[in-house]
Amino acid sequence: MTDPADLRFFRALKDVCSTAEGVGRSCRDAIDRALETGDPLDMQTARKAVENLDDPLKSDLLRQVHLRMVSDLSAIWDFLPGAPGSGRPN
Repeated sequence: MTDPADLRFFRALKDVCSTAEGVGRSCRDAIDRALETGDPLDMQTARKAVENLDDPLKSDLLRQVHLRMVSDLSAIWDFLPGAPGSGRPN
């Protein structure tokens, strides 16, 4: 089963890469494939494609991805004590 955090990461990465200059088609395709299949090997391939990007570009992309992920309240909502719909009393 694919970890929901991995899917959020790759969705954010795809969004960031779609507007970034300097991200090659092969990297974008690897990210798309990882999202389509959820296969751990495809995710590893996509991570390697990002790892092979130019360091300043990679740092900027990952900074933007991190900002999107930490700003996504829906990612942690069910873990908040007493959150509606979480089914947890505290």
